[in-house]
Amino acid sequence: MRAGAATPVDVLEAVGRYVDWQRFTQDHWDRRPVLLRPLRSPGHAAAPFDAHEVFEGAVAAAHHTTSSESGERVRFAVGPRRLTDPGDLLPRPEDGSFAAYDRRLERQLGGAPFALAVRELHAGHHPLWARERAFLTALWTEVGQPLAPIGTTLCHGTSGPPPTPSHHQAATFLYVLRGRHRIRLTGPGHGHWSATATPGDLLYWPAGHEHTVHPPRSPGTVVHIAVPRTPSHDLTPAFSQGSWGTVDTLVPDGEWADDLPGTLPPPLAAALDHLRQETRPAPLRRRLAHEVLRHATDGGLRPAPPPTRPGYFTDDDAVRATERVVWMPAAGHRLVAACGLITRTGLTTRELSALIGRLNTGEPLPVGELTSPARRLLARLSAFRAVERL
Repeated sequence: MRAGAATPVDVLEAVGRYVDWQRFTQDHWDRRPVLLRPLRSPGHAAAPFDAHEVFEGAVAAAHHTTSSESGERVRFAVGPRRLTDPGDLLPRPEDGSFAAYDRRLERQLGGAPFALAVRELHAGHHPLWARERAFLTALWTEVGQPLAPIGTTLCHGTSGPPPTPSHHQAATFLYVLRGRHRIRLTGPGHGHWSATATPGDLLYWPAGHEHTVHPPRSPGTVVHIAVPRTPSHDLTPAFSQGSWGTVDTLVPDGEWADDLPGTLPPPLAAALDHLRQETRPAPLRRRLAHEVLRHATDGGLRPAPPPTRPGYFTDDDAVRATERVVWMPAAGHRLVAACGLITRTGLTTRELSALIGRLNTGEPLPVGELTSPARRLLARLSAFRAVERL
């Protein structure tokens, strides 16, 4: 083999409709790249993404993101030039699909190459978020769910994506929705791999690998899943011991200056007061409980899509849980979580335990049997998309 030649990536065939996560973990996780195929067509129940949901997620990110966030979440480039204000070059609801969006851009750009990148794609579209979470659940069973958030990035177009934050410290899955993509990987020690991925393929490479994607001549669509592989710093022991841990505090050498003011500037004084309030035992326990519940219900995909409007139920209604609901006490509060979202309830521990137990059986629950506090909780869980009216 000549110097610098790329080695073809291993191919791991699916077992039935699904990835063989056990074999993947044993042979490839944190070790070497692999192409997982076939995962059926995009949109199949076993696939991590559906093209229509991904398009709707891109529209949501383009039109429901605040101006301060838009430059970070949504990026658009024409040729090598990134546009700070893409305007109507971003996907619109009336486009309806990537194919119609591409035809519109063909007319507007006169065939010039373009690239669209959307970060945190899962954050604005619940069905997309739920599908991706379900797909990753089997992997977490084998390797454990990371504490740090999972990144989901859409790349669509006819040229390389505009620059986005690097994920060199993350393992990456690249799922192909449209087009035929040639990918070249460079790993630690200057190893080189190559792969050609088509719709339905899922390419994996470990952290520490550089990648280059050669998009097809016609617009192509891929979604990256970035799984952090750097250890998270757990501050819980330090907090519980009433200290800031063992990290040295940097203090200026020598004597204090004589002209230092007697009080902190207002912004620093406010920040210090906020820190004191948040690190009191009760607020800290509640904050840690929030993190535990979020981790237990979001599958690592945060931020989770925001809640919808609370539901309204009558005595004649019956409801059923569509998601696992969990709860825990925290410094006098009782917190309830589902779908990565959290609320408080005034139900007693006994009442809450009985209600959540009934919901998690999946059996119908007559609303007429419930107290007013229980109904208010159901309304909130409905907004989380965790219960449905039958």
